[in-house]
Amino acid sequence: MGENLAMRIRPIQAVSVVLAVVAAGVAANYMLQGGLRGVRFIRVAPDAAHEVRIDVSDLARNELRFYRFLNAGNQEVKFFVGRDRNGDLHVAFDASETHARVGRGFRQEGEWVIDNKCDTPTRLTEVREGRGGCSPVPLAFRAESGLLVLTEEQILRGWRLFH
Repeated sequence: MGENLAMRIRPIQAVSVVLAVVAAGVAANYMLQGGLRGVRFIRVAPDAAHEVRIDVSDLARNELRFYRFLNAGNQEVKFFVGRDRNGDLHVAFDASETHARVGRGFRQEGEWVIDNKCDTPTRLTEVREGRGGCSPVPLAFRAESGLLVLTEEQILRGWRLFH
């Protein structure tokens, strides 16, 4: 009986099964890393003064934008910038203390920022409070006439969340 089974499975079929298993593993890893979040990260880098300047003059109320910081040392940090319903800016790393190394980050639903690992919501108006747990980790910033200014040093304080 074993001889008949071996004759029925062709090499191309065996290769197809192996490729399907590998593809399923790659797809599962992609989803776990937040690949299906639908988030597009805008790449930013520090200037000669070691600062990142982002134009937020057109950022609407209850809108979030996601950024990917990469410096010359190849240190990558992801963060988001949001404007709450009152018009105030909020900036946080795209990671929580609890789930930082999982790499799933956050998504937006209306005026809520949702942890993609445990679905815990944080109101956008409360992002700066840094409540810990599943909440976003705040990132210090300053605003200058329509520009958001972050120092490389401030951004790199969150690097521990991403490596």
